[in-house]
Amino acid sequence: MIRKLTASFLALIVTLSIATTALAGGVTMAQYHEVKTGMTYEQVIDILGAPDQEMSRSEMAGYTTVMYMWQGTTAGANMNAMFQNDKLVNKAQFGLR
Repeated sequence: MIRKLTASFLALIVTLSIATTALAGGVTMAQYHEVKTGMTYEQVIDILGAPDQEMSRSEMAGYTTVMYMWQGTTAGANMNAMFQNDKLVNKAQFGLR
């Protein structure tokens, strides 16, 4: 019984450690403020690194609009950025530190 509890506890510690390490590389509020409307996608990537997920993409009337999401450094924190023809047109954040 004690061995099972010890093994479960160790598995939990490893899982939390991995999750914390992943979040540690996330976007910060300081980085969010560095990103300005009108920047190219490449300029934003230079500041934030590659996005964690492409949220949406549409092409209409010669415009390609893409929204990307970056994880923050704490659980649930994130940043979204919308690009139109490779230029940042909007950004939003939740819970960044």
